[in-house]
Amino acid sequence: MSLKYTIYLLVFVMITSCQQKQSKTSKKQVAYTYGTENDSAIFYFNKGWEYILDYGQWTLSDLAFRKAVSFDSTFVIGKALVGKSTTDLTERIKILIDINNNENEIHEDDQLILEVTRITIELFNARDQKLQLSDNFIPNFMSTAEKNYREFIHKYPNESYIKAEYIEVLNAIYGPKLALDSLHSLTTPNQKKIPFFISYAATLESDLENFDNALSIANDFNKQINNPKIPQPYVLYGSIYLKMDSLSLATSNIDRALALDPNHIFAQRFKKQINDKLKIIDSND
Repeated sequence: MSLKYTIYLLVFVMITSCQQKQSKTSKKQVAYTYGTENDSAIFYFNKGWEYILDYGQWTLSDLAFRKAVSFDSTFVIGKALVGKSTTDLTERIKILIDINNNENEIHEDDQLILEVTRITIELFNARDQKLQLSDNFIPNFMSTAEKNYREFIHKYPNESYIKAEYIEVLNAIYGPKLALDSLHSLTTPNQKKIPFFISYAATLESDLENFDNALSIANDFNKQINNPKIPQPYVLYGSIYLKMDSLSLATSNIDRALALDPNHIFAQRFKKQINDKLKIIDSND
């Protein structure tokens, strides 16, 4: 048995165990409040996640996280999400200082989320300041994210957007096959209907080069959204067509997404990848 397969098997056993524990506890769970007692703050905090993960509305997501903090100035995790979403380096540095000054005062479960977000902000700050990171920074970051998110969703299986983040981390570490299996095994029946999990299943299928499956799921996702002003279906189609080297279709979809929200980071990246491929084609002609 290869080392890679052994690691895959061990990780999936842990995930299955997590799924079994969730099935016993999910009915007892109430919505997690992430360290704020203000109903409006948690409402806009959850809206921020919904905008960015379900609909690809990065601008609205940033505004929602800021509105959450406006209702509770002591909402540390809310501030951290503003820090993660902002493109303003000066603001991000100030938020990181605030997080570091207050992280020991919050609940240990909140710290699971805050630690990962804090490291993300450190990464963004280093990138924008052109600072050299240590060789083990990214591996340690991925290990911390996997450990913290797994522990959190064991305790709070109905917290869909942290579960979404966890599955993205699994994809980054172990690849799309395990991430796709985890998505199917970890999500509750209600979570399977959430737009992010549908669209991300299509993304993972396309990563595995199962393009017919990916496009079929993307079509279902588009029908569910049923709104031409929402960027995410265009981003999803564009990313799939990019992997298929259908650059014309990829371009038209990504351009429509960016017209709806120019701040969509992944759409910006896909646009650059398309342009890079087109340059190579032009240079070979």
